[in-house]
Amino acid sequence: MELIITFSIIVIVIVLIFILARRQQSAKAPTLLRPFSAHKALKGQVGRAVESASRLHISLGRGSLIGAANPVSLSAVSILDRLAQDGCANDTPPITTVGDGTLLPIADNHVRFAAELAGNSNRLPNGTIQFVADSNNPFTYAGGVTNVIQQEKILGNILVGQFGQEIGIITEVASRNQINQVIGSDDPLALAVATTATDDIMIGEELLASPAYIEGKPFQIASLQVQDILRVVVGLAILGTAVYKLVTG
Repeated sequence: MELIITFSIIVIVIVLIFILARRQQSAKAPTLLRPFSAHKALKGQVGRAVESASRLHISLGRGSLIGAANPVSLSAVSILDRLAQDGCANDTPPITTVGDGTLLPIADNHVRFAAELAGNSNRLPNGTIQFVADSNNPFTYAGGVTNVIQQEKILGNILVGQFGQEIGIITEVASRNQINQVIGSDDPLALAVATTATDDIMIGEELLASPAYIEGKPFQIASLQVQDILRVVVGLAILGTAVYKLVTG
């Protein structure tokens, strides 16, 4: 019985996503999503960097693509993909640092592909994609990232992915250099430290939802809408159960 219920829920969710995605494709006006300051800040970073003849720095953290950190790291890569496309189109590819071996090839691939789309793959500066330190050495990683921030002319510091308390070292150096920061992570300790450095923070689910906000594809937006529907349904079910038990004693 439980298997049938689970399967039914999965089918309903898939059907809802498909229906809402079709509505997105046929809609004349874009769907308005819940506003998040961090997502707005992300969209303006490349333009400001171009205007000031500077570059962006984006660090994808230390989360491996193989394991529990996969969703967070993939969301971080999606952000890199969009920023790389915008940056390479304006001949200012973002400096990208990673702290896990599985992130290096995919980051390199996304940035180089963005450069090819912009027609400037031969002008990609050396050191655009850097493997700083492996995931077992968080403070070595933080030290390497701060070195990049201090050596390059950086306008925006974007930290998205899996971080720990070492993020405090990075944000402190960026703050001293008066660099705008956008931070997103799923680690409570890292987020607690990040709140002292910037208001533009993506907390857990907000980071996972970033691809929908940045790319705006119909199925991505539809999945967010279905999540909101499920939250309401679950909330009403919990409330109804509580009221029923209260009434029946």
